[in-house]
Amino acid sequence: MLYMNVAIALVAGLMLFEPFTRAPVSRFTTPRIRRNLATRSFYQAGAAFVTALIVATSPPAPERISPLFVLCVAAMLVLASLYWIIRGRRFLKQRRVFTDLH
Repeated sequence: MLYMNVAIALVAGLMLFEPFTRAPVSRFTTPRIRRNLATRSFYQAGAAFVTALIVATSPPAPERISPLFVLCVAAMLVLASLYWIIRGRRFLKQRRVFTDLH
């Protein structure tokens, strides 16, 4: 049970810090690339939410891991999934070609 919790925490950490390893948004100009990024963002959101459900519903060994820690990890994963949903929706919006610079 401890190894499963450690593995889930490791995957959660990798998922949470993955956005900081990507190139900035301004480099992506084609609609196809933006759609692919939105799709990937939605997949990450789904995976984070499912992982949060698994973490929140699996009973940890009380002598090894605090239940508060497990619930905090689940809450962080839910927040990450909300971030990725918002990010994916932003990628799906049409970009403005002409902006008012005044």
